[in-house]
Amino acid sequence: MSRKVLSLEIREESIAAVLLDSSFKGSQLETQGFFPIPAEKEGNEGIKAALQTLVETINPTGATCVLGIPATLVSFRNLSVPFHDIKKIRQILPFELEPSLPIPVEELIFDFEAVKHDKQQDLLTFSIKKAEIQRYLDLLETVSLRPVVIMPGGYAAARFISTMTDDSSDFIFIDNGEGNHTIYAVCSGHVRMVRTLPVAGDGNPIIRNLETTLKRTFTALQESQGIGVDPSAVFSAGPQAPLLTTGNGSSTLLGVPVRSIDGLRTFPRLKGSLDTPQWQSGHLDIALALALMESESVSGVNFSTERSTIQHYWSEYRNNIILTACLILLALVTALGGQLLAVNAKQQRLAELDRQIEMVFKSTFPEVTRVEAPLQQMQIKIKAAGDGSTGFDLTGARVRVIDILNALSQQIPSSADVKVNRMVVGADNVVLSGDTDTFNTVDDVKGRLEEADLFTGVTISSADLEKSGNRVRFKLKLDF
Repeated sequence: MSRKVLSLEIREESIAAVLLDSSFKGSQLETQGFFPIPAEKEGNEGIKAALQTLVETINPTGATCVLGIPATLVSFRNLSVPFHDIKKIRQILPFELEPSLPIPVEELIFDFEAVKHDKQQDLLTFSIKKAEIQRYLDLLETVSLRPVVIMPGGYAAARFISTMTDDSSDFIFIDNGEGNHTIYAVCSGHVRMVRTLPVAGDGNPIIRNLETTLKRTFTALQESQGIGVDPSAVFSAGPQAPLLTTGNGSSTLLGVPVRSIDGLRTFPRLKGSLDTPQWQSGHLDIALALALMESESVSGVNFSTERSTIQHYWSEYRNNIILTACLILLALVTALGGQLLAVNAKQQRLAELDRQIEMVFKSTFPEVTRVEAPLQQMQIKIKAAGDGSTGFDLTGARVRVIDILNALSQQIPSSADVKVNRMVVGADNVVLSGDTDTFNTVDDVKGRLEEADLFTGVTISSADLEKSGNRVRFKLKLDF
């Protein structure tokens, strides 16, 4: 899903605008424009006229607006606090700055860029009058624009350049405005210092004066804040950027060549024609940086009262949100791991039960060589065995073979020397044939079987001595 981003860089004498169509794949330049503020119209009227021309030319309907304001309206301070909680820093910031501010803190809007240092946070604070912000909001309201981000234009350029350079390198960005230079010192990817200096004069003396002032400023910054600035690059932009170049188009500052920020136009995720004369003038580069800050979601200070609720909540509670998310993720992983272990244990238990069932089946029915579903096969076998063990239907009762066998085993003691060779079950009796040691044992078995509830009468049909003379053959008739 794409969205349009309109960036406006408002200066004292002009407005630069860039319109991007931003999506997950990158940003496409749709249009751009540079609109001088009419000199014949004073104050807000001139800005209104330029804005009206801008909207008629660019037609930014539905675009997200990002506003860059002059750094001369903003007060910058460096300070340190002994804790890292962003919410606490925002709460105590007005009280920390109040002694050094010329106006009441109630009339100001604050924001800051924080850098962790040992056990403290080093802050670069930004403060601006609420009335100034409201003035810009009222001016943009006349052309139906409401900015979601408001920051110094030069800060946006310095901040975005830091994302395109080595994080370990320091550099300086100079925003050359009408009658002043705003210096942004960037160390290890963070803007650590901002100073606005007046333009001393024309030609090379400007460079020498600026260089001397910067050396003093950096020395004071090192001594007061412990921030060392050792620039490996110097970038310059703005309407007065030619003041920092010599006749051959190049110059050095602090021994480092001064370069333009036209490298922003080659940002890999930016597409479109950026080699037109309007771009070559350099007037649109800071506006482009503002647009890329929004389209690429690069964090930075923001004076807008229209700040996204999500962005505001994230900046205030980022550490707590990350910690809570990690704890929730850990709890989910633990719960999921527990479930997986429980499922795995149940699967192992089921596999063991299946193995035991199969072993019982094989030991019970060794004649079955193919075992596919042992439980079902065993149930079939048991049912068949049960059906086969059922006795005859008898008058008045149903006597089962298993009940007869149970009665015999209960009444004939295991110590008796009795061997049953044959059992014939009839409709109302059962005939047992076998042999034993003596005639007395035959009589004893008869007497014991008569005591069984299952039998109504027991008769010795025959009892004969074998030819060997060692065993007595007998035949008993047991009536039901």
